[in-house]
Amino acid sequence: MTSNEMLTTYESLSELTGTMLNAARQGEWDDLAALEQRCQGYVGSLMQAAPLPLNENEQRTKVAIIRTILQNDAKIRALTEPRLHELQQNLHMMRSGQRGVDAYGAQRV
Repeated sequence: MTSNEMLTTYESLSELTGTMLNAARQGEWDDLAALEQRCQGYVGSLMQAAPLPLNENEQRTKVAIIRTILQNDAKIRALTEPRLHELQQNLHMMRSGQRGVDAYGAQRV
């Protein structure tokens, strides 16, 4: 991977996290999950690439892009964590209800 390809990959990742943020804002959870899978592909490519020396301008560009990615990630987490908490509560209630059904069913036999 060349430095230009690496920066292009970071830029694509940044754009993708922006799209993910929009999906989270709209409550499009299935779309968000699909986009996250695509995001993992970009991250995997970057992780597999050999480290490259960057000139000062390229390094500044990379840092700016990573900051945008991290800002998008923080905003996505702020939007998804309440939903995750809600799902966890619903799952807990379902499990409690199932235990009651199981206990009642055992008493009837």
